[in-house]
Amino acid sequence: MARFLVLMMVMAVPLCADPLGDSAQGALIYAQSCARCHRDVAQLDLASATPEDLTLFLTRHRTRSDQGSDQDRADLVAYLLPQAPTQELSE
Repeated sequence: MARFLVLMMVMAVPLCADPLGDSAQGALIYAQSCARCHRDVAQLDLASATPEDLTLFLTRHRTRSDQGSDQDRADLVAYLLPQAPTQELSE
């Protein structure tokens, strides 16, 4: 029974950051943490990227955001995908 409760608690934790990030803050994070390797955002192939995919990628990628900051990830997503819909990811 205890394992079941722990599993249910883990499953209740959202896997993705709130999609309502601050794109201006995301630009600063990109400049500080990403631009050194990835250079200009225009050179990134984000045409088929979804907010969910990018959030998951940023969770695993070697960035300032992999330190556990959901807000940093949300800010980067808002900056990198400005056309992304601002709706809850758990629909």
